[in-house]
Amino acid sequence: MNLPENGPEGQVLFSRLAKQGRLRQLQLLLALAQCGSIVRAAAHLHMSQSAATQALAELERVLDMRLFERHARGMRPTLAGQALTDAARGVMTELEEAAQTLAAIRMGASAALRLGTIPAAAQAILAQLLTRFYGLHPLVHIDVQEGSALRLLPQLISGGLDALFCRAPGLLPDAFEFEPLLGDEAVVVASHAHPLVGRPQLQLSDLDSARWVLPSANIAVRDIFERDILSRLPQAQWFPVATMSLSVLEGLLGQPQAVSLMPRSIVDHLGPDGRGARFAVLDLQPGSFQSALPPLGVVFAREAAPQLLGEMLRLWRRPGIL
Repeated sequence: MNLPENGPEGQVLFSRLAKQGRLRQLQLLLALAQCGSIVRAAAHLHMSQSAATQALAELERVLDMRLFERHARGMRPTLAGQALTDAARGVMTELEEAAQTLAAIRMGASAALRLGTIPAAAQAILAQLLTRFYGLHPLVHIDVQEGSALRLLPQLISGGLDALFCRAPGLLPDAFEFEPLLGDEAVVVASHAHPLVGRPQLQLSDLDSARWVLPSANIAVRDIFERDILSRLPQAQWFPVATMSLSVLEGLLGQPQAVSLMPRSIVDHLGPDGRGARFAVLDLQPGSFQSALPPLGVVFAREAAPQLLGEMLRLWRRPGIL
């Protein structure tokens, strides 16, 4: 794109980057922001210090802006440098993902799908679905990114993903639709050594002395804990940790009186036989708290969903297949 130098400032800077910027300079920005030293950044990229210094100076000259400033312990990004580094991180991540897809195609993949998933959907849906799908399509390359819906949904909307397996988003552009695939609920879990394990028909008040491992912020089970359980257990105590890491959770649940709230969709798929062997589910009376979670499902572009995604979803809908 050739834009005149007398256009709007943003277009001018973009034109300069497009014509004179190089990927190696973007790599250098990321390395500098990470290690704060031109010497260490150059060594990390297998460049000489003089070449790294020159590459940074050229980029600053192209933009006519300082991107890094020196301080007593090295270098740190300026406001402009931080903005460009954040953008460079996204560009390099997408290029790395594209390179993986290209490598798969070079090695014989017949097609590619880019899927995003939240942890609950990865456990309860994709782990089963992909096994069956690959039995029918062994040459399809599938790139799966796991993370929060908050991080992955913008990638789907911008075209960086073909589908996102998650719970129904609160807001969704008209061009996208959500298809529910699996109902879900929140359950209280503990280690198998917890004194309440095995006791039938517990009341929530039986957990007055429990210490909670909080689910991560901005996920559905955390909303249930804050909205419903805290209102019924106002004296509840919790660890100064919020996590959905299964390894961290398993370690903390070994502490006295420790419990946590998890989606049943995850718990039911953790054991070797699908029985949640790593955690025990406490038997609370129905209605002890509002346990219903939004269903797990998939978001995709209504008019642009890949044919292979449709075939994958038909496997899930077909009774008795999974």
